[in-house]
Amino acid sequence: MFIRVLALVVVAGCGLSPAGIPPTRSHSSVRVASTGTPTPSTTTTTTTTTTPRVAAPPAPARFATGNARLDGLLATLPAVLFEGGAHVHFGYNPIDCCHAGGYNPEPNDVWVSERALRNDDALTYVTVHELAHSVHLRSARAGALSAAVAGAPSVRPGSPWDDSEKVADCVAWVLAPSQTAASGLTYWNCPDPWRAQVRTALG
Repeated sequence: MFIRVLALVVVAGCGLSPAGIPPTRSHSSVRVASTGTPTPSTTTTTTTTTTPRVAAPPAPARFATGNARLDGLLATLPAVLFEGGAHVHFGYNPIDCCHAGGYNPEPNDVWVSERALRNDDALTYVTVHELAHSVHLRSARAGALSAAVAGAPSVRPGSPWDDSEKVADCVAWVLAPSQTAASGLTYWNCPDPWRAQVRTALG
């Protein structure tokens, strides 16, 4: 009788349910193999983890000026050059033909012509220079950029565009110095302190 009671206690403690004894609840269970020897069952735990979402970088801006080289260049230029909201076109400025580039404040159009395609340096300088006119005349940086070239020597004496040409060249020297130097098209070399002041104005 003692052995029988002992056997019931061991079996009940393992979570099995002999006749009349309710099973015990536990996280792990023991099964009886066909040989009668208890064997631990395998418990599979599935852990689901949520992979954190990483924001995809913004797609580069797409341009459709009519020239693939110009479009490719525009996609690589600093965002500050587009703060004026200029519309960029490939071709000769219809108001003032036939230069490598041109800018019309109304309706805020930048024109880059085939003459700027002679090499990559010229294309970069002309594009940056003309976009800089828009930043100077149509963005919140207007006052700071005008102040940055105050006191600089005149580059287009008697022209209402004198200050804007100084600003545009200084922006080109700050943002694309090697291409600007190699282009051979600049009005001036924007020496310090004006170049440093323009760099500060661009933030």
